[in-house]
Amino acid sequence: MNTPDITTMEQAELTLMRHCPLVTCGQTVKRGERLATSSTQGVGDIHTPIAGTVSHVDTFRIRISAQDGGEVEPSVLSDLSGEALYRKLLEFGADLSPLNGCTENLIINGIDAEPGILIRETLLASPDETLECGLETVRALYTPRLLVLATLKGSSHTLGDLPTVGISAQYPAGLDPLVALAVTGQEAPADTVVIGLEKLYHVGRIMKTGLPIMETPVSVDGESRMVPLGKAVGSILEQVGTTPSDRDRIILGGILRGRAAASVTQGVDRDTSAVALVKNPAPVTMDTACVGCGECVRRCPARLDPAMITSFAEFGMFDKAEAEGVKACFECGLCGFFCLAHRPMLQYIRFAKNELALAKARIGEEL
Repeated sequence: MNTPDITTMEQAELTLMRHCPLVTCGQTVKRGERLATSSTQGVGDIHTPIAGTVSHVDTFRIRISAQDGGEVEPSVLSDLSGEALYRKLLEFGADLSPLNGCTENLIINGIDAEPGILIRETLLASPDETLECGLETVRALYTPRLLVLATLKGSSHTLGDLPTVGISAQYPAGLDPLVALAVTGQEAPADTVVIGLEKLYHVGRIMKTGLPIMETPVSVDGESRMVPLGKAVGSILEQVGTTPSDRDRIILGGILRGRAAASVTQGVDRDTSAVALVKNPAPVTMDTACVGCGECVRRCPARLDPAMITSFAEFGMFDKAEAEGVKACFECGLCGFFCLAHRPMLQYIRFAKNELALAKARIGEEL
């Protein structure tokens, strides 16, 4: 995978997802300096991939205008272990499930979530010291009884000394809950942690360099490349000879589960597995009424009623959406794909989950 090119970056735009900014407009920052701290358990902090000046801060983004400014000093992490190492990894931008002290099964998910995404396949095809380092780090953190690598059935890819479990190539079999089901017999066992291969890479990168995460693997135009965090999605597409036109959408992630970029200047984040252009999409999702066809119910691999859940979410009845099992949804996107009314099903589900999380946080603050 190629080395990220930061020399041509005039600006970095870092997206905030329940992060609290630590910088203000006009402040100068070094490359690798922490910009925002996470308020969500298991989600890492955000750091700048370029040195420069903070030109914009709001609830949703931080922009850095490039200028000479140096880089933060590497840290020595080899003398840390357990909870102290876990907290340091989160501080340096790793996204890791909480340490609960009773991890029976640790599954490394080497299957890309959707067709057209290639980052895990590329990492597995040529495993290096970074992945090996990440593997040994999470092994020591979680001390699981069973540690396995999930790969596609028939694949010859391996990672270190891990035994492999073959998973069907049919979507959505590679999503974390279904991978856990294939290995343990349960979709969400409390004693099981599933870690995506790119997150393992992030951990290994931190341990080897002593620096925070400032780049991530992204699939673009049929190949995987290392991209600096905050790099504008429009600039990424221009580099492969693609220019968006009117009514086109830039999708961050896969077509089924990804989200549309707000603008061509929006930067990639650690969850951006792919950058793709959907040309003049038709039909576009609309806030239309459910027609009661039942296609979403028939297609749902979690055996939920997406029509009922999304209707409750649409009208702000989040407690009823929770009672219908919205938290059990693993966001495969099939309900929206097959919806005859073209309703934004996945967006409603994510909206309900977000509002329920905010309500829980408010109750916690009051206590």
